[in-house]
Amino acid sequence: MYKYLLCWRYLRTRYIALASIISVTLGVATMIVVNSVMAGFADKMRDRLHGVLADVIVESNSLEGFTNSDEVMARIIDLAKDDIAAMAPTMETPGILKFRIGSESQTHPVQIIGVNPEQRAKTGDFAEFLFDDKGNQIPPSFEVPEALRAQSPAGMRLKEVEAETGAEKSDFDRATEEYLRQQMIEQMPKHGAIIGYAIGTYHRGKGLPDFYLAPPGTKIGLFFPKHGKTPEAGNDVFTVVGYFKSGMSEYDSTHVYVPLEQLQQTRLLVDPEGRGAVNQIQIKVQPGVDIDKLADKIGLALESLRPMYFRVSTWEQKQGPLLAAVAIEQSILNILLFMIIAVAGFGILAIFSMIVVEKTRDIGILKALGASTSGIRNIFLGYGLLLGAVGSGVGMVGGLLFVRYINEIEKLLSYVLKHKVFDDSVYYFDRIPTLVEPRTVVAIVLGALFIAVVASIWPAQRAAKMHPVKALRFE
Repeated sequence: MYKYLLCWRYLRTRYIALASIISVTLGVATMIVVNSVMAGFADKMRDRLHGVLADVIVESNSLEGFTNSDEVMARIIDLAKDDIAAMAPTMETPGILKFRIGSESQTHPVQIIGVNPEQRAKTGDFAEFLFDDKGNQIPPSFEVPEALRAQSPAGMRLKEVEAETGAEKSDFDRATEEYLRQQMIEQMPKHGAIIGYAIGTYHRGKGLPDFYLAPPGTKIGLFFPKHGKTPEAGNDVFTVVGYFKSGMSEYDSTHVYVPLEQLQQTRLLVDPEGRGAVNQIQIKVQPGVDIDKLADKIGLALESLRPMYFRVSTWEQKQGPLLAAVAIEQSILNILLFMIIAVAGFGILAIFSMIVVEKTRDIGILKALGASTSGIRNIFLGYGLLLGAVGSGVGMVGGLLFVRYINEIEKLLSYVLKHKVFDDSVYYFDRIPTLVEPRTVVAIVLGALFIAVVASIWPAQRAAKMHPVKALRFE
């Protein structure tokens, strides 16, 4: 019983130990906050990467792709019919986008992706990333609404002409209206396009709304390589009907989605039988299916169809370097932050060594009264465990509370420092994402307790080995 009483007394009266408690508290709280924020960002990033890409992607080695996509998809269905939820053929090619802003033109290097929007929406979160200029979600479609076309200069003039002429129209009136309808198509092409949000907007930050450089109805030109023995530049025009906003700048600043059939025809990728070429097939699998094993099976099946032509990979393999880089950064940061708790361990070691020297006579009295060697040792080990428990407990509560109110704290710091602490121009997040993983929190707390106990071993062992007579002769 005396061991617990002494541990509690030392904790209440030895204020120098407060420094060690604070060090453990700060270390545990910092590790919990940093891990939660990084896990939140990583989870958001993985979710959005997976939303942009399907579970499994079949690609051709050639940019021109293959025209027998029906045969390829049939082979995949025969191989794993019960595992496949949906498939979408895709044509992807690099290109250049150009549109006018007043009297000036803007040019962007882009990745042009021809898709059937309804099919593509079934293979991932494509539909969830489609928005209009008011921030509302729009259906996956490239149709140019008549209401949008009516907002063009020719469309507004056509309204005026129709209102002026009424029901009785002369040949001149009908010719004028037909001319204006042709001008509407010229000003707003009949084929729509969904462009990356970062391409069509200017992000001002500081809580200000984004400025739309290419609002819906903007006419854009796309330039890309045509199919042929000698590659030639091809071009086509489209009307902006929406924006692709995934929150990943890599995609939002490069992706342009257009109708698959139109891209195939413009790139001269339609064979004499009328089959259009694609260079990707996006595959969504059923829940619970091992996508790595499925990708290997599909790769072997397509290898027999056309050797050394198809590449089959999962979405994680496609983004492997990026995901691995995030994991490595998180591991290195954890090691560096854990050193803060290690510093607290050295503080406990120094404080306990001082206590052993200071209490040498008291240790001798306890031994003379019958205290065992293990009893003396357990006093200091229990004291170290108690310091670690208090420090890690307070740090855990403080860290979890910080994570819970991190966005409110960010707003307060931004107000005090007069600049944004969390720059939302890097990520399109309105809040700092966090994810508390219970296993990580438990591992941090146990690690802090372990360091506190380990730091107590040497002073405890030194006190336990003291001879009672020599200890009483200390003074």
